[in-house]
Amino acid sequence: MSGLIGIKCGSTRMFADNGTVEQVTLIKVDANYVTMIKNVTQHGYDAVQLASVAANKKLTKPIAGQFSAVGVAAQRVVKEFRLSQEEAADLKPGSALGVAFFADTKAVAVTATSKGKGFAGCIKRHNFSSQRATHGNSLSHRAPGSTGQCQFPGRVNPGKKMAGQLGSVQRTMRNLKVMGVDEEKGLLIVKGSVPGKTGAVVFVKKYPVKSGV
Repeated sequence: MSGLIGIKCGSTRMFADNGTVEQVTLIKVDANYVTMIKNVTQHGYDAVQLASVAANKKLTKPIAGQFSAVGVAAQRVVKEFRLSQEEAADLKPGSALGVAFFADTKAVAVTATSKGKGFAGCIKRHNFSSQRATHGNSLSHRAPGSTGQCQFPGRVNPGKKMAGQLGSVQRTMRNLKVMGVDEEKGLLIVKGSVPGKTGAVVFVKKYPVKSGV
């Protein structure tokens, strides 16, 4: 099995064993309930369906019935994770997994939706350089400049870096070092930054570490 569902709590700092100060992100991993186990025979692939983050509003009868069928309280987030047949044999619908799942993990990959920043210009969105502040330049300090060509092809090519929506897209940060696991508080401590705002739902997966690294 590869990962669990969590909630981003925010960033803080942590003193490493060598005395250095590391910027870390705290991820709250509440109980991840097994709601369904899929197999090759019935579904075409092996996977486990996990549900977490208690629902704070009334669900529709079909969705609520899926949780009641396995004896689990209604949850807001449902996610599938691939697993092998040997791992599926150790899981049962209705059982719960916690942050102890990452106790022996050295690195993880975290997937979440990045912060939405609305409509942004090309300087903020693509890190363009602004134009001259003086010497004849007026009203064009943060303009992108020319974007097209001459008479041929006479249009702007698709994919041109221009102003537009910034953020609010799914992003994955890979190979984040696990700094610690607090099983009592259900916290996973990872080095570095994680996509999304505080309180965002994140999907944490074990990241394979090459030998000798």
